[in-house]
Amino acid sequence: NMVQSINHWALASDFIEDSNNTYKATSIADLLFGNNGLDTYQETIATSWLIHWKLAGEARKTTTWYWLFNKLTNPILEKEFLIKNLFSFAEKLQSKTSLTTLRRDLDCCLRSYVPSEGNVTPEELSESVLGDLGILRQISRGKYEFVRGEKDSLPQGIFVYALLKFWEMHSRFSGQESLSFSAIAHEDRSPGRVFKLDEASIAERLSQLEDFTQGKLIWTDSQGIRTVSRRDNMINPDAILRLAYE
Repeated sequence: NMVQSINHWALASDFIEDSNNTYKATSIADLLFGNNGLDTYQETIATSWLIHWKLAGEARKTTTWYWLFNKLTNPILEKEFLIKNLFSFAEKLQSKTSLTTLRRDLDCCLRSYVPSEGNVTPEELSESVLGDLGILRQISRGKYEFVRGEKDSLPQGIFVYALLKFWEMHSRFSGQESLSFSAIAHEDRSPGRVFKLDEASIAERLSQLEDFTQGKLIWTDSQGIRTVSRRDNMINPDAILRLAYE
């Protein structure tokens, strides 16, 4: 029902958390929607990009989003191909989810970015809540493609926040003081993959890191070495997130 749906998406977007069977607002929810919040009525595209990151990058409760934006590299995404491959992915995870449920979940995911096919009502159009990101488009009936390259509407604060969360989440990198360009651009859950950025636009954003973070993160691009280094291990992703709304 509606209450369960709201609860699911609030958890998936990291706006509420379950603490001993009691739900409470997260620090991000307080930052955005609390008293004097940065985006009280969810009107800015920064929040849309943040939600996309939470669903496809951190992906606590949204396996389909994670799979679509991290595991697929095909230039053209056909609906039936997607369903078959999502089912195979679910089987590898030993999930007993039915094909019907996966089809419904995939439809929900796709409609988040593009309107429903056919005669679209205003209600259906409103379902494409992340459509303004321009990261996925429908090219014909049942066929989609990612829009790769620079995303002018993606705030640097959201990009750097995602970079820090990726660094924190990934067991291979979480204890390291530096992160390679290849990882940032191509690893699962990386900003490059989740935001569908090309290498040139990623490098341009990384070149601004030192100024943007006041020296807490340093980009090196010299003699074949391309890395981001941390000078401050206590850098706070939520503090960086605030910069996306300034």
